Amino acid sequence: MTVLIYEKIDKAVMLTLNRPESMNALSHELVDRLIDAVKEASEDRDCRSVILTGAGEKAFCAGTDLKERRTLSPEEKWAQSRGGWKLNQALFNSPKAVIAAIGGWCLGGGFELALYCDTRIAADDARFGWPEMTLGAYPGSGAALMLPRIVGPARAKQLFFTARRIDAHEAYRIGLVERVVSRPALLDAALEFAREVEKTSPLGLAAVKRSINEGGDLPLDEAAKLDQMLRQPLEGTHDYEEGIRAHFEKRKPVFIGS
Repeated sequence: MTVLIYEKIDKAVMLTLNRPESMNALSHELVDRLIDAVKEASEDRDCRSVILTGAGEKAFCAGTDLKERRTLSPEEKWAQSRGGWKLNQALFNSPKAVIAAIGGWCLGGGFELALYCDTRIAADDARFGWPEMTLGAYPGSGAALMLPRIVGPARAKQLFFTARRIDAHEAYRIGLVERVVSRPALLDAALEFAREVEKTSPLGLAAVKRSINEGGDLPLDEAAKLDQMLRQPLEGTHDYEEGIRAHFEKRKPVFIGS
């Protein structure tokens, strides 16, 4: 059985973690497949968004495969953590809109996957937490960097320091997820967002995503330079001219990504 399902739905790529018997835990094979799949979708000019979800009813992703991890040396464990970080960077740096569709348990490395997506839609049965904090470690693939940027340092510390599990509604209240829907409506909600993305310019989306992701950590004057550096090249593109023409012709633009 394949550990990852890659499915093209119109202009969206749906990546389904397919280890339901292990609550979609991140094995070495699954991480490698995910890295390759995100790269493939990112290079597909016809793809506008990536939806990340998990198979089965129990979990989006329960984190690192601890059964596999028990067999590794400390050096191999560190290499495994670096693989998780490489995957999260691929999601963060993808020029596509990356959507996490989260149902059931979302723990540890799976929680980190969701953090590095651009938006998070949760089913009402979703549960979030950091079990690493009770195992003599802490999330090693960038959670301590990203969670404070999303919910603020104080709330991030509360979740890390206590290893407390939270439900979908609390996740929405603190800004961790942007929408909560019923479990049967989860994938439809993700695809609905993906269709909204298709209305916008792919070049504009990639540029504004980079401006937001990189500019937020820069002093304002440096962020402004980055912002203008990303915006100026769009002026001479086919898509910019097409957008203007479509506006005056009162029709939907047809963007081609160039």
